[in-house]
Order: sequence, then C-alpha cells, then structure tokens
Amino acid sequence: MHDATIAQAYLPRRSSRLPIGMLLLAVWASWSAAGLLLLAKPPTSASADAIRQQLQAFASTTAPRGQAVAFQLRAAGCGCAPGAAASTPPGLRSIDLRQRPAPAALPYALVVFDAADRLVYAGPAQIEGCGTPIPAATLIPRLLAAGNASPLILPTHCACR
Repeated sequence: MHDATIAQAYLPRRSSRLPIGMLLLAVWASWSAAGLLLLAKPPTSASADAIRQQLQAFASTTAPRGQAVAFQLRAAGCGCAPGAAASTPPGLRSIDLRQRPAPAALPYALVVFDAADRLVYAGPAQIEGCGTPIPAATLIPRLLAAGNASPLILPTHCACR
C-alpha cells in the first residue's frame, strides 16, 4: 500500500475545474463580440439628413431638382491629390468638389442623390473587399432603380480612389 500512496503523490493536480483553454476561449469570444458591436454602430453622421446638411455646408452647389447628381469629394486627412474625375454613369450630373478636403464629418469620396433629391449612395469611389476593387459607378444605376430603398452608406478612412 505504501507504493500506491507514493504513486498518487506524483499525479498532477488540477488547480481549477475549468481548463485554461476554456478560459482563453471565453476571453477571446468576449473580446470578439465587443469588437463586432463597435463595428456595427454607424457613425453619428451616417444618416441621410446629416450627410445632406454636411454637404450643403461644405459646398455652395446644390443638387438640381429633376436630375440625379454625383458629388465627388476628397476626405479630410487623406494625403491624396485630386486626380482624374471618377467615372459616373450616364444620366448623372457630376460635381467635382475635390479641390479642397471635405470636413471630417463627411468621410465619403462619392455622394449620389436621385432626381427627387433623395440620398442613394455615400461611400468610396472604389469599393474594396476581397479581390479587385469595384467602381461604385457600376452599382449606382441599380441603387437608383431601387426606388425607395434605404441609401447605401459606406464610411471610409481614406477615400483616395
């Protein structure tokens, strides 16, 4: 019996009932959930009315009634020089406002209003994801045809393209 007592003394003891892997998994899951919640909140300036007001305060040019219009902007804090005009679909009037940086509350390279002066799109001129960037101009006709759908608002950190 003495040998059995010695053998039991060398068995590793668990200091807690939960394995360390489970604790790490719980910490990681909490951190990921908190990060996703922060990403899900749109910026306070990401409403159609706020974008319209910011654009009117920035530019003296207003959108003409009865014609869809695309405003091209340069995001503040970007070291981008105004380049060639971005492509806009036919039937849209294009207004280039990239000579000076837009205010920080207007972080969009392209803002599009339909003929009824309803915001359709606010976001980058090139939509990036996994793979080749897609010109936003290819999506604008579909968004204009969608009628009373919610506007597509994609804030960007630096809208050079």
